[in-house]
Amino acid sequence: MDTPHWQEHWNARRTAFVEECLQARDELLVELKDPQGTQRRVLEDIIELCAGSLHWKEKGYDAVATDPDRFRAVLPVMRYNDFSAEIERETRTKGGVLSSSPVLRWLKTSGTTGVPKRVPYTLHWLLKYRVPAIKAMWGTYLEHHPELLAHPHATLDTQTLREDVYDFVHGVQHQAISNRHPQINSRDWNPPWYESPWFGPDAPTSHVGRMYHRIRHLLGTELHFISAINPSTLVSLRDLIAEHSEALVRDLRAGTMEGKPYGEPDEKAARHLQSVLAQGEFSLKDVWPSLTLYSCWLSASAELYRTKLEAVLPGVSKMPFMSCGTEGVTTIPVDDSLDSQPLAVGQAFFEFVPADVPLGELIDQGAEFETLLVGEVEAGRDYHLIMTQGNGLYRLWTGDVYRVDRIMDGTPWVHFVHRDGVYHSFTGEKITESQVTDAIKQGMAAGGLDTGLYMCGPMWGELPRYVVVSEAPEPGPELDGTLSTAVDEALREINIEYASKRDSGRLGPLELVTVQRDSITAYIEARRQAGNSTQYKYKPFQADIDFVAELVGR
Repeated sequence: MDTPHWQEHWNARRTAFVEECLQARDELLVELKDPQGTQRRVLEDIIELCAGSLHWKEKGYDAVATDPDRFRAVLPVMRYNDFSAEIERETRTKGGVLSSSPVLRWLKTSGTTGVPKRVPYTLHWLLKYRVPAIKAMWGTYLEHHPELLAHPHATLDTQTLREDVYDFVHGVQHQAISNRHPQINSRDWNPPWYESPWFGPDAPTSHVGRMYHRIRHLLGTELHFISAINPSTLVSLRDLIAEHSEALVRDLRAGTMEGKPYGEPDEKAARHLQSVLAQGEFSLKDVWPSLTLYSCWLSASAELYRTKLEAVLPGVSKMPFMSCGTEGVTTIPVDDSLDSQPLAVGQAFFEFVPADVPLGELIDQGAEFETLLVGEVEAGRDYHLIMTQGNGLYRLWTGDVYRVDRIMDGTPWVHFVHRDGVYHSFTGEKITESQVTDAIKQGMAAGGLDTGLYMCGPMWGELPRYVVVSEAPEPGPELDGTLSTAVDEALREINIEYASKRDSGRLGPLELVTVQRDSITAYIEARRQAGNSTQYKYKPFQADIDFVAELVGR
């Protein structure tokens, strides 16, 4: 039988891919041992790239080309919206406004509300920063788990995809960073599985359809590694196998894909899947006993998925996905540490402002403030992160707050904490997501329970209060009362303003209502859309309490 084209590509690409990824990892490790020198080189590279741009010349910023130390004194800290005029101009010129590199794509944010951003994806940013970052991450995976390239069916990559693009800005594609289609040039992201049928643009674009194709293609194979961005994707994978079990068995047995001719019948795989399904509760390890590794976000709110992931992937090793967004990469994993990873000092020029500084207000007022550099931050503190990228977006404050967990060889190891300004506040208490998470952890631990997914929202009334819905193994009114008291008390200790408002009678006691396991998971998955399925994020904090009616029925 002739070898399929996609497997020919896999065989031809494998060795070079391994070498490229391990080399990118080695370069990352060198950068991490000289963070300040690396930061200087990054800043000089960006200044050289941008000094000749129209915007820099018109503003007089090109003066810093001969004195990079003046960079922070001359260029202001910006929000994304502050670049709107320049970005609109660049959509027409397709480069030369914010940097001297051509704009190859416009990157679209993954949010489900508001107008999607247009982040310039330039040739320089692609070749020098974004592709090397993802190669370095895969280099870490390969260093620790070389079996992920043991054969063409060894890896299921759900973190990136290939979809045809139908959204354009003056003739230039507008798409998510996770969409790696089409390839821009020979140095673009090109893993061995790039041509595989479950990865290519011929696969369905809907979340369910694409996941079904992935599952059907890999059932009966020795799958070693599943890579995702969001942990919800891994949970969804297991749930979709259960939901579409009859169709999967039928397709395996008949050699079809959704009833259409696909390949040879696989009776052995059909019988194995049937035996797994007959267990009732099953894991992905039951479906693929060969699984040895998975990756996804595993800190901040994603950490709340850990109990679910242990059930879905028992005994399987795990490694973190890079901390990143459409605007840039913040950390790249170098090992299997789940709490934090090193700041990607070679990806951007980073600045920091202590998180207790009202940075948004200062920017709005045009007030002066100082920023700290990589060598000036302290372990155990939270910081606003400001980054200057190789695509021309300089001194960009995205609103992300990071905690410095430790410092190794001068490089901060950090993890994302929360978004600035994302908090609940009836009377000035400003409760953050991380504070509520810590309070729930304490309350659950006191009752001998693990913390799972939750959602929190403000309930307005004569005496306003907060309502939390949380998953629990055995929900009920008695447990609700116990946990409500425990979490309320824990939140008093964590947030002194909350305690003050509770003591003065301006806030009512927090109410926690428990629901069955997987209830919140199902609620979240129902809101996943075709256009944001890969990057869709679970958000514990809600602007209202509409979720209560759907989850609790009141």
